Amino acid sequence: MLGRLGKRIRRLRRIFSRSEWAAENLRLRKHGELHADPHTPGVIVIQIDGLGYDRLLQAIDKRKLPFLQRLIQRDNFILRKFYSGLPSTTPAVQAELFYGIKSAVPSFEYYDRETQKKRAMFTPEAADAVANRLDSTARGLLAGGSSYSNIFAGGAREAPFCIQSMKLQSLFAGIQPGKIAWFVLVNVEKIIRVTALFLLEMALTHREFFRALFRRKNPLMEFRFNYSRIGTCIVLRELIRMHVKIDIARGLPIIHANFTGYDEHAHRRNPHSALALRTLKSIDAAIKDIVTTAIRSDRRDYQVFIYSDHGQEPVTPFTSENKETLHEAVARVFSFGTLAGFSLAEEKWTLEHLHLRRYPLFFWKKTSRQGMQESAESADDPAMIHITAMGPLGHIYLPCKIDSTDMYEYGRQLVINGGIPLVFFVDRNRVICVTATGTGQLADKAAGAFGKDHPYLARLCEDMEVLCRHRDSGDFIISAYRPSGSSLSFVNENGAHGGPGARETGAFVILPDTVSSVSQSYLRPDDLRHQIIGIFKEGVVTPRPVPKAQLQTPQPLTVMTYNIHSCLGMDGKLFPARIARIIGRSSPDVVALQEVDRNMARTGSSDQTQIIAEQLGMHSCYFPLWQSDGGEYGLAVLSRFPVVDKRFLFLPDLGPDTYTEQRGILWTTLQTENGRLHLLNTHLSLVRRERLRQIRHIADTIIAGGVPSSEPLILCGDFNAGIKSPTYDILTTRLRDCQNIHAQIPPEPTFFSSYPLLRLDHIFHSDHLVPTSIGVINDWECRLASDHLPLQATLRHEKRRL
Repeated sequence: MLGRLGKRIRRLRRIFSRSEWAAENLRLRKHGELHADPHTPGVIVIQIDGLGYDRLLQAIDKRKLPFLQRLIQRDNFILRKFYSGLPSTTPAVQAELFYGIKSAVPSFEYYDRETQKKRAMFTPEAADAVANRLDSTARGLLAGGSSYSNIFAGGAREAPFCIQSMKLQSLFAGIQPGKIAWFVLVNVEKIIRVTALFLLEMALTHREFFRALFRRKNPLMEFRFNYSRIGTCIVLRELIRMHVKIDIARGLPIIHANFTGYDEHAHRRNPHSALALRTLKSIDAAIKDIVTTAIRSDRRDYQVFIYSDHGQEPVTPFTSENKETLHEAVARVFSFGTLAGFSLAEEKWTLEHLHLRRYPLFFWKKTSRQGMQESAESADDPAMIHITAMGPLGHIYLPCKIDSTDMYEYGRQLVINGGIPLVFFVDRNRVICVTATGTGQLADKAAGAFGKDHPYLARLCEDMEVLCRHRDSGDFIISAYRPSGSSLSFVNENGAHGGPGARETGAFVILPDTVSSVSQSYLRPDDLRHQIIGIFKEGVVTPRPVPKAQLQTPQPLTVMTYNIHSCLGMDGKLFPARIARIIGRSSPDVVALQEVDRNMARTGSSDQTQIIAEQLGMHSCYFPLWQSDGGEYGLAVLSRFPVVDKRFLFLPDLGPDTYTEQRGILWTTLQTENGRLHLLNTHLSLVRRERLRQIRHIADTIIAGGVPSSEPLILCGDFNAGIKSPTYDILTTRLRDCQNIHAQIPPEPTFFSSYPLLRLDHIFHSDHLVPTSIGVINDWECRLASDHLPLQATLRHEKRRL
């Protein structure tokens, strides 16, 4: 009944859903019909730009990410460290994630040796050039999907707000004015909310502006940054949220959205600033809205991945510490010796370009697409020394080849006299590392250069070797990272990334627990790529119960009871695979299922027991209680142990004059590592008088007279009775209730799943067994999959009775 009610509510929600309406009326005219197979896998990938692993934990501790915290702690998502690779920048990470190409670009800004132009990855011209090269090498991960606020489109057919395309697609393009007006009307409260947030940010913007005046900072720079942050922290975030929800309603196979607000605040203020952390709360709310929409989608079986491309290091500007710019320091070092006759090219991009690079919607005139292309049309003079250093990682390009002696000497001078912490170059196919403590091969100097306690030291060395040999890397690769003390950045910022620092390369990824290989201590972008591809190739993985070692000592036994409501979820989805996923992630040894259909027309004429058992790789037996609609309805038991005996027993009812549903008990005898075990699975009547008759029959006939007293017994199922009922009192005179293991912790309710109020499902056991843990599984998927929540207990043998 609840399932049918939920289906109707879902139908009504879909009728009045703004996302559904927008999908039907605003976007599909160009891209065909809605996809409507809820069993087909889909993927949503959400990026929180610049939020490192340590900062994630800090934000959770400060309650800035309550939804992500719930996903990790309650909803069976897995938090893992995420190594960004080198350079630790968004373009490099997205290139590896979307195309599988590591170190696709040598840094955020570099000199293209083929075209002899400086490239900065905030320009469409640079992003297009790299993306074309990547597209010719591999198929983009986002093919057939959508990409929002990224550097690259990743093969997506729609890429609003991405640097590569710079298509400021309007949601209302080509739509009739009447429909636009209707859309605005039905979204009026969202518009009011965004307006309120806009006004709040405006107030904060003016406060920061006057603070900048008081501190004698560049007020124009502050003014531009603060207004731009309104665009990325509110307007762009809300546009992305709205577009992604519409794409979910359309059933796109893969969607990637990047929220950039935190990264910009971290660059400008610092990674742990109050403003940066405050931005995360709004991002968390947007993610919650997207994930909630995704898990309730009847277009696809969406799996959600949330990750950060890199972290950020707190830094001191190079100019503040050395009292000169990087260009001035390099010019001074190169004013002697072989390079004395060469001049340095001027900086192509100003600091304002750097701080506005993330706002494609709000670029001022000089950073418009046309203006950026015009500035890049003429090649840079190859007879000059070029420096690219938009962050803590940079490159120095020489106009001529110099011998090894000069390379070693200039490298040493850049560190000692130029104030650059790390310098790398390639000599005779060996990567040489120069630090304040000396010069040597990278493999020998890595611990001193990056810190011996760096969590990714070995992988870092491999990636630095690749980076130094990149075709567009400089003759000298320079880094402002210092393993101890404050690191530097070659531009005027307080938070930075791009180099080899532990924080900047240490991001995070939150994965659904149905993916494979999550036992890794950390992943990198290519690992995440393969996880996503695996979902489309193999479907969503159903975890199987983990076999336990065959030991002589008694082994704990994990038992689950679950009323699966004919696999018809509260969201209206008929989805046996989802039930199998829920069971598999807990790895039970034995599962008692109630309300199981077999060959019923109402549930697609499928054998639900067989489907679930095959996905889990478990033995199964089925007891049909009654037949209807060409099929059967009853009880099932799944076990990783062999079933040596099974009995089907019907329970007494109130007689032929009163119509009630036929009830029964499925009695299986299992051969476990600890000997024989009797498992009784039942589903009692809704009628109190009939239920009492049934429980007395179970207690007096089966428990007392049928099961040998020397062998352990477990009775579980949906009893339709709480702990204050006569049914419960009768059972507890014969058996023990697993949920009474902790006297101080009250047992948890199991019904109904969306808002559990009643404790109707129980696991009882004989004195042969002692419960060690008991719990109701209450994650987001369980709350949708059935009207009951699964109850699981782990028991150990108290003693063996002969």
